[in-house]
Amino acid sequence: MFEFFGSWLQFGAWYHFILGIGILVKEKGSKGFPFAMVAAFSGGILIIYAYRLYVGYEFQTSILNHGYVPIIFLIPGSMQYTIEQFLSPEPIVLGKLRRLYPTFLVIFLLLILQMTAPHLLLQSMNQSFTGASFSIPEIISGVGCIYWVSTFVWMIYQYRMILYNNPNKEAKLGVQVLGMILKGNITFASFIFFSTFFRWHAGIYFTAGLATLMAVVAFIGTEINHQLFKDLLPELRQSYRTSRILNLNLEKLKHDLDTLLNVEFVYREEDLNLASLAEKLGIKDYQLSEYINAYLGMNFNRLVNEYRITEICKLIEGNPKANLLSLAYQVGFNSKANFNLAFKSLKKMSPSEYAKLVGKG
Repeated sequence: MFEFFGSWLQFGAWYHFILGIGILVKEKGSKGFPFAMVAAFSGGILIIYAYRLYVGYEFQTSILNHGYVPIIFLIPGSMQYTIEQFLSPEPIVLGKLRRLYPTFLVIFLLLILQMTAPHLLLQSMNQSFTGASFSIPEIISGVGCIYWVSTFVWMIYQYRMILYNNPNKEAKLGVQVLGMILKGNITFASFIFFSTFFRWHAGIYFTAGLATLMAVVAFIGTEINHQLFKDLLPELRQSYRTSRILNLNLEKLKHDLDTLLNVEFVYREEDLNLASLAEKLGIKDYQLSEYINAYLGMNFNRLVNEYRITEICKLIEGNPKANLLSLAYQVGFNSKANFNLAFKSLKKMSPSEYAKLVGKG
């Protein structure tokens, strides 16, 4: 069993390196490839350090024994850039690589410690896991795991509507894959944190082995269903467009829209349009348009006409002989043609036919 697990960890490290090279060769030129490659290599390096702990090997240079620390900070930033680059239909502004700043800061800190207080780096992983007190690099790595988890928890919150209320049924499998990636990263970082805190060797080995297994399964799945995943990407990117409203309070938006339509009856305003309704809600017109399309399953005109026609039907039921054109103007229609067209589209009959039907009981 010992030999098998050691071989599996070696395989995992090499597999991630080869995967990174494959991404470099195959995906070069695509938007997300640089950070996908970095993420693959980073995973391989972490598995190497797990293997070192497994066999008890140490580097002669003390700072190299803590090379896993900046990698823990590197993975969240590189994975976040990768996911955003692949999802977005437009180039993502990298902001001068600000998400990699924590990695650069940790590297700088370790170099400062090496030059000014090298004794703080003398304690190796093997010594730590055999009962020694927590070292400075371990504390930093713990902070890195918390940063890793918080990054992906925030991404799940940011993409919550894509993951849990996605109106695009064709993107369902792609959404599931995205959810697995985000939750998988949270799981890996959590295992590393608790395994380090409780000095649990098996937890580190299990995390490295599980990461390898998931990477292999993901590769096989994408190769078997290559065309399927290729077709899903545009659908998933289309869903990602709703990110323009993900930062809004959608529950409040729903409540405010319901109030305007059902209490204040703004649909009765003849000059009501998308821009004026968005202004009443305090959001941009394109945000309101996406909300209506994505979460109500219709466009603005359809939404307003449904409310207008619903009220007209109630008025007709109260008085089947009422002047239909007068009712149309009362609920906000500005012409007989628009009224007839909207009514027939929703009720599959003309207003006069509906009035006759109501009149006959």
